[in-house]
Parts: sequence; C-alpha cells; structure tokens
Amino acid sequence: MTSSVLLDLAVIALLATVFWAMPALTRPTLPFGVRVPAARIAESAIVRAHHRYARGVLVAGTFAFVLVAFASAGLRWESAAAFAVPVLAAACCGLGYLAHRTVAAAKRSGDWYSGTRQAVATDTSLRTDPVRPQWIFLAPAAVLFGITAAIGAWRYGELPATLPTPNGVIVDVARRSETTVGHAFATVIAQLLITVLVGLLGIALPRARPELDAAQPAASAARYRVYLAGVLRLLFGTAGCVTASLLVASLEVWEIVPATTGVTVVSYLPLAVALVAWVAFTFRVGDAGHRLPSEEEDSSRVQRDDDRYWHLAGQVYVNRGDPALLVHRRAGVAWTLNLGHPISWAILAALAAVVALAGFGVVELPSRGR
Repeated sequence: MTSSVLLDLAVIALLATVFWAMPALTRPTLPFGVRVPAARIAESAIVRAHHRYARGVLVAGTFAFVLVAFASAGLRWESAAAFAVPVLAAACCGLGYLAHRTVAAAKRSGDWYSGTRQAVATDTSLRTDPVRPQWIFLAPAAVLFGITAAIGAWRYGELPATLPTPNGVIVDVARRSETTVGHAFATVIAQLLITVLVGLLGIALPRARPELDAAQPAASAARYRVYLAGVLRLLFGTAGCVTASLLVASLEVWEIVPATTGVTVVSYLPLAVALVAWVAFTFRVGDAGHRLPSEEEDSSRVQRDDDRYWHLAGQVYVNRGDPALLVHRRAGVAWTLNLGHPISWAILAALAAVVALAGFGVVELPSRGR
C-alpha cells in the first residue's frame, strides 16, 4: 500500500472522527443546532438522536474507508478518495440535519419552553474592556513571510526556465510551468494573504457579538473571555504553522531542496502541530468555552429561544433586528455572518463579483496545480 493511499485512509478516518465527535463538543443546550432549556438536555428524543447520528457516522466512515482501501489497492482506482471524501462529508451533514429535525420536532411537540422565563444576557465590559489580541503570536508568521520573500528575491535571477508546480504544500515535480513572477512567488503570496487574513480576523472577532448564556450570565461571560483569547492565540499560531509549511514548499519550488517524500513530510509537520493544538483546545475548552470551569450560577432564566433566526441546522443566521455583523455559530469553533445585516450582503456581492470576473477571464484566480 503506497504512502498516498495511507494518507487518503488517514483523511477518511480523521473526517469521520471529527463528525462523530462534533455533537459531544457543542453546548448541551444546542443539540444539533436546536436551542433547548438546560432542564431538557437529557430528553429521550435528544439521546436517541445522538445515538442514531453516531451509528450513522460510524457506518458511513467504515464504508468510505473500505471503499478507498479496496479501490486503491485492489482495483487501482486512484481517484477513490476524491470521490469518497465529499460523499462522506455530505452523508454526515445529512445525518446531522436529520438529527436536527428530530430534536426540533420533539421540542415543538413537547413545548419545552413552556413555563420558562426567557432572557438574553450582555456584558458591556466586553466593549469597554475588550479581549485584546496578543499580536506577538502573529510575529512568527510575519517573520517567516519575510524570510521566504528574501530567499525568493535572492534566488529569482538564477531560476531555470520552468519550475515544479506547487499544489498547496505539495510540489508536483512532474508538472512544470514557465518561470514567471506569479508562479515563482505563488507560495509567498499565499503566505502574505494568510497573514493578512488572520490579522483581520484578530481585529474582527473581538468585535463580534459575544456568546453568553442568560442562565449563567456572569460565568458565561468569564468563560467567553478565556475562550476568545485562546482562539486568537491559536489563529495566530496556526498562521505561523501554515507559513512554515509554505516556506518548505517554496524551497522545493525554487529547487533549493529536492521535492522528496521526506521533505513533504517535513512540510506537513507544522500543519500537524496546528491540528493537534486545535483538537486539544476544542476538547479542553468546548464550544464557546462551555467546558471551562466556573462558579455555579443560576439566574432562574433560560436563554431566549431564537431558533427562528437560524437555518440549515444552525449554520446560517438571518436576523434583521440584530446589529451584529459576526455571530458565533451554534456548532464548532467558528463565526458566521449575520445575513440580515446589509454589510454581509455587500461582502457576498464583492465575492460574487470576483468570481464572475474570473469566469469571464477579467481576473485570474489561483487554480489547482498553479
């Protein structure tokens, strides 16, 4: 079994594990993207939905794993993983949506919010004394970008007429392209874009609406501060890991080091470190910091039922009455745009314009293998 097949199998196993573990990492009051009172988190409908989802993911993951193993080793179907990965992801998303529908139906039929006192919580100190990004953690990404750019400028005049083709952090030595500034410095441009994008996120995320719980307003605010500070540090550190991997890829493109399997493994090591750090952080802190220890608190209220603003199993948020542009998603360490905010549509329109211009050949977007 070749190293590429082993890598494909590892990707399948990792993807299935992530989907299987995701419901356990979300807040207990948001099972499969449905807002429920804390007193209802042990309802039989929720328990059954968790069990069915877990079994379904295990079956889908096992099927995809066996398909890739047999197709790659026995049938010599090299594109098996390219087919199995999106199908597995789509199947797991479908299982999650079915679980969402099950919990939502049980919530409606049982009228779980009957007799509760609904409320929302806010923490004005997050505006007057916001979580400040520790920009020093972004310094490695900026330094590595500068080092890579300097090496590229020194090497550019001696480059051959054609260069190996970068594909992410993997360099295809069998496919060579004409040496141009855009091709030679593609990995450097990627480093710059990643560093700038992460820097912009460092500015935007502390200004996003905080994710607080009306049942535990003070405790959830304290947890959210710790959570947000950790996310920002990890984002900055991940930018450094990605730029480190791209530095190794740049050396391969410029033929300073050979594009061998060993060098490719080295280029993936920083990404592996970042992945392990994110997994450890997610398991320790939880979604929006709900796993962090805090003092017991009970305000005798429950978080307002806002399911009507969330769509696609809690992935899409649309609320014209909410002034927030960025809100925390109901699952995962991620934020999303409030599609009820006019600026969100301006951002999406700008992206659509770029895609349209690229389709007509007016602008040129990076493509696979270039």
